[in-house]
Amino acid sequence: MKRQAKAEALLPGLIEKILLFLPVKSLIRFKCVSKQWLSLISDSRFAKLHYDTADAAPTNYNTRLLYLNNKVSKARCIDLEASILSDYALQLPISCRYFPLTILGSCRGFILLRTHIDGTDLILWNPATGSHKAVPYPVADPTASCWMGFERTNSWNEIECGHLPGHLPMSYCAIFCNGAIHWLANIGIVAFDVARKHLYIMSLPDMKYCFNWKLDLFGGCLGISYLTNNWKIGLWVMKEYNVESSWTKPNGVLPCDDELFFFLCFTNGGELVGIQNNTKLIKFNDKGAWADSLAINCERTDKMMVMFTQSLLSLRTSFGVQGKNKESRVCHILKIFN
Repeated sequence: MKRQAKAEALLPGLIEKILLFLPVKSLIRFKCVSKQWLSLISDSRFAKLHYDTADAAPTNYNTRLLYLNNKVSKARCIDLEASILSDYALQLPISCRYFPLTILGSCRGFILLRTHIDGTDLILWNPATGSHKAVPYPVADPTASCWMGFERTNSWNEIECGHLPGHLPMSYCAIFCNGAIHWLANIGIVAFDVARKHLYIMSLPDMKYCFNWKLDLFGGCLGISYLTNNWKIGLWVMKEYNVESSWTKPNGVLPCDDELFFFLCFTNGGELVGIQNNTKLIKFNDKGAWADSLAINCERTDKMMVMFTQSLLSLRTSFGVQGKNKESRVCHILKIFN
């Protein structure tokens, strides 16, 4: 009887450890196995453990591509780790299905959407679970001295975090990594540490004779993809965070034909994925040979497509907004996505 009691007490713990290593898609299906599994997988503590387990693994989990259709607000998704011969539809929140949309960014499995209708909220959406939350858009104040023009309320504070050169060109879409928000600029990678409220600049690798730079995450490391003057695709990866000497070229340059090509990512297997001529998604194998392709109806811009990872996280467990008032929650979320 004692041995049986110990086995029964151990079993839930073993089940949890096994489930922590399964993909989100499988976990959502396994909610139907039993009430016990439904309760476990739906628990916010398990959702955070699952995300932290995946985030700590030495692989690139940010390999799902979500894009918006050019003509109507429809979202489609592709798992770039699998074959890209087909994609699948995602159900957008009902509040933004019939309006023009743009994507403001992704973080911890959530995507921030903007509807271009005056007075409408931003939408914070988890595509894997379907959960979403309306986030009031900051009101513009044309008389404000700050160029961003946000209305000053009790939820917005001016932070002394350093100074940057005036009219500094930076990438529109930011990357969240190592607790900081990063933008690619011509003088380096501009980073803002969210917790310490500290602004700093990281050095770039040797980027002479390169163009179409793009900052992204590769296996959890910051990386810069680019095109050379003879239409070759190259990649620099910062293996050790904020260490200039750790910039490396893991794959050198890869061949590309004469048509317009934009790099998206490398998969865990070393395959290259990109957009050709704004109409076709293409995957090359690790030898640079054509592998798969898929025709898509989306312009390749940071506002219409985004790379993201799947997660079970809720708004509370993902961004730590419990106990905050409505305005503070908005400020806390927008700091992460902008």
